[in-house]
Parts: sequence; structure tokens; C-alpha cells
Amino acid sequence: MRNSLHKLDAYAIGRQFLVELDKALVNAPRSRDVTQAKDAAASVLRNIAEANVTTGADRARRFQLALNEASECTACLDILELRGALAGESLSGLYELNDRQRATLRPMSRKR
Repeated sequence: MRNSLHKLDAYAIGRQFLVELDKALVNAPRSRDVTQAKDAAASVLRNIAEANVTTGADRARRFQLALNEASECTACLDILELRGALAGESLSGLYELNDRQRATLRPMSRKR
């Protein structure tokens, strides 16, 4: 059953990013870098879910944590590219999705 969480653009983009990351890394050898990238992407979703049920400054703080994890995803993509685990269109698409994810989270992370 879907709830208000599934109506958030940030959550939908985060889900899409995680799915596309998993697809892009399906044949990548297991490594700490691959695990870290997947963990950071999943953490974005978990932090958005936690923020969704809170209010005020705590809500903004949790969205900030999600934004921090999304920024970590950028570094993970860079590392995976430098180490030859990701390249081409899949990498470009992941960068684009992650940019959208961060742009969506940024205003949500500000205290009101």
C-alpha cells in the first residue's frame, strides 16, 4: 500500500536512482566501493522516510541527512568511474538522476 511517502518527488527520484544504480552495477565485481554506493543510495531513501513523519527543525535535519547521503552518492559515482566499474550512458544517467535528487532535497533541508 502506498502512502504519503510515495507522493514525494524526492523519494520517487531516490527510488529511481537506487534501481538504476543496481542495474548499472549488476555485473560489477563485489567491492567496498560498490557496497558503499548502494548503501548511500539506500540511506537517502531511509532518511527521506524518517523526515516524512517528523515536523519542524527535525524534519529539515533529516532531509539534510538525505542530501548529505546524495552528495556521497556523487563521490561514489566518481570513485566507481575512476576505478572502471561505471562508464558511458549508465554513468551519465546516474549523475543526472543524482543531480535531480540533490536539487529536490536542497530546499527541503532548509529550516522554515
